[in-house]
Amino acid sequence: RAFAGATVHDIFNLLSVAILFPLEVISHYLYHLTNAMLPDSVGDGEKWEGPIKKIVSPFAGRVLKANKDVIKDIATGKVDSCDAYYPALCLDGIEDYKHCASKCDKDAGEEVGVDCGRVGLITCDKTTGCPAFFQNGANLHDDSISGGVCLVLSLFLLIVCLMGLVNVLQRGLAGMSTRIIYKATNVNGLIGIVIGAAITILVQSSSITTSVLTPFVGLGVIQLEQMLPLTLGANIGTTITGLLAAMVSDNVDALQVALCHLFFNISGIVIWYPIPIMRRIPLRGARALGRATRRSRLVPPIYIIVVFFVIPLLLLGLSS
Repeated sequence: RAFAGATVHDIFNLLSVAILFPLEVISHYLYHLTNAMLPDSVGDGEKWEGPIKKIVSPFAGRVLKANKDVIKDIATGKVDSCDAYYPALCLDGIEDYKHCASKCDKDAGEEVGVDCGRVGLITCDKTTGCPAFFQNGANLHDDSISGGVCLVLSLFLLIVCLMGLVNVLQRGLAGMSTRIIYKATNVNGLIGIVIGAAITILVQSSSITTSVLTPFVGLGVIQLEQMLPLTLGANIGTTITGLLAAMVSDNVDALQVALCHLFFNISGIVIWYPIPIMRRIPLRGARALGRATRRSRLVPPIYIIVVFFVIPLLLLGLSS
């Protein structure tokens, strides 16, 4: 049951892509629809951060802060590889944002190592300073090891937290509380979609919404049919982040991408949810995966490798 709850969201997305991607290639309906909605410019505004991010970011920034300029510069062709950012260099050996991560003004003739520092995959923050895994003079290998250590630690903490969540739910959902939650989630599908979208807008993460619901399905507190509209609402709610980010920019292309994301999810819901026979397709697919997991423990890792690594790499290879 838990694996079925965890994958019903994936199957819905995969089915939507299978239908809407060829449709977009042929008709460009998303492009034309969103293009008709674009203003001449997007007004500047204040970027909004979700409450979860406000709480977590200061702590995460003291451990590790990724340098987003690296992937941006490689993608746009400004640099050939990550080697251009190494070794990391802080002026006068002082590890703070001003001496390490402040950018050079090339128009003013400033040079790296003289007027400004240089950071690699790990950078410093204006508010919290340089994180614990930042090191002056670090090379690409050092930062890669730091990233790997943080990845292992984060996965360990995630597993511990999920196990704790399931344990708390098992203890707390005994007796009457189980029936109360069942009745609270046993609402009309459209209302469930609205609730899922509202929760996701609040926490700014569809992953949080689905991760909380999955143990409920695994424990049998709610049915897969009750979880589906909530996850579909989460799909809509997660697009609000992109729309808010686009509102900060004066680039209409950013707004069009955010609108495409929104209408892609709405189109998928229109195709797969209102008609019962169509709705049963993602539900049956998720249940089939759940039954396969019961027969073999190898199904989840194989599923993750194929869906999240093999298929994207094949599509990336075809597109290039």
